[in-house]
Amino acid sequence: MSKKKNIGFIINFSHERWLGGSNYFSNLFEGINLYTQNSITIFTGIKKEKLNPNFKKYNIIYLSILNPNKKINILINYLRMFILVIFNRDFILEQILNKYNIDILSHSFPLGKNSKIKSIYWITDLQQFHLKELFSLKKRFKRWLDIYIASKNASVILFSSKTVKQTFLQKYPNLKKKSFVLNFLNKLPKKQPISKLAKKFKNYFLISNQFWIHKNYDLIVKGLIELQKLQINPYILSTGTKFEWRSSSYYENLLKEIKQNKLNNFIILGKVSREEQLGLMLNANYLINPSRSEGWNSAIEEAKSLKIKVMASNLNVHKEQLGAKGIYFGCDDHLKFSHILKKQFLKRKKLKQIGYNKLYSLNKFHFKKFALNYQNILIKINK
Repeated sequence: MSKKKNIGFIINFSHERWLGGSNYFSNLFEGINLYTQNSITIFTGIKKEKLNPNFKKYNIIYLSILNPNKKINILINYLRMFILVIFNRDFILEQILNKYNIDILSHSFPLGKNSKIKSIYWITDLQQFHLKELFSLKKRFKRWLDIYIASKNASVILFSSKTVKQTFLQKYPNLKKKSFVLNFLNKLPKKQPISKLAKKFKNYFLISNQFWIHKNYDLIVKGLIELQKLQINPYILSTGTKFEWRSSSYYENLLKEIKQNKLNNFIILGKVSREEQLGLMLNANYLINPSRSEGWNSAIEEAKSLKIKVMASNLNVHKEQLGAKGIYFGCDDHLKFSHILKKQFLKRKKLKQIGYNKLYSLNKFHFKKFALNYQNILIKINK
């Protein structure tokens, strides 16, 4: 058995702002807690009540140096980065983490290759390579700089998919030995989730993404407009928050288009409880994910755990997740999407659902593998 480690995580975003990321960490922490001897310490600069409620069971440390609202921290961050570049060591943060006996800093910006604390740098996706138009020159430079510094200083660079790892290694082939993949998985609740809304809509399709530009809701709207011409109006339910840091108008413009075209069958539910979301997914005809870029989509993983079929854009990462079981369409091909949606809607035949207890048992088995895969990465760091 490997020696117990105290793993540190810096969580400096609110649950509301990035639901997918928040749930990702919640599941990772659960896996560490259930299947390893390691302890978890969360460091944050935001109010604890803004974090995922599930984090309360772990040790949470507030650090003033991480508070994004303190202007002095902007200067401190530049100083820390300068020191890291020159000395390959973030002395300031390392000294703080040493007080809490942190052995490994995971999923965070590295402390430096000369630091006594090992660090795992997590690359969620590489949108800036595929969707440059969504990033300002400043944002693209910042992402490039982060990756460049991390490539020199991280103990491990972690990806959620082989697809993103392969894209990364095309640009940084010398980093193959310290690049690892950890496909994440969400843990299902023991009790079967129930949705009140599912009973109301019955025959429907589900999208479960935040309203970010790259999630490509425009294609859904265009597809529904095409079907409207044929007087075919399948219900599409959407869950997720409207926060989008790149555009304050994207969500509002989407609502205007829905209203102008009288798409009353596109129902935006917003943020719902996890039980409601899973209950909706369990009763959906299909999950739909039209995204233009992904690292590893959590809603698709939920659908796989629940044995719900998925229609998705033809991204390589979607094909990695779904294989031959997915139904694919081009990111800009709303006509193909509307054709697929029409075909599946007119079938009006829900596949026979596997008993939830069996789904839970299968998920539990795979969830343990997910946790142990992470543990194996930690072991390799210390070799």
